[in-house]
Amino acid sequence: MKPKEIKPEHQELMKEIGRRIKNLRTDKNLGYIEMAKAMGISRNAYNAIELGNVYFNFSSLLLIANYHSIHISKLLRGL
Repeated sequence: MKPKEIKPEHQELMKEIGRRIKNLRTDKNLGYIEMAKAMGISRNAYNAIELGNVYFNFSSLLLIANYHSIHISKLLRGL
């Protein structure tokens, strides 16, 4: 199944969330393949999250926040 295309009005939001997720990963010197394995998803799926190219589900955000030992509200603050 092909991922749902991001609507134009959501593109900046999704890209900003992706940037924040990428910053969490790079601050810990982790590779995106390592994060994908930790989440149990393909590296392409994880990369698409960081690029803001897909709608991801809430449980993915929770997994990422938990992995980095932060509350999800910190990840989404100010959006």
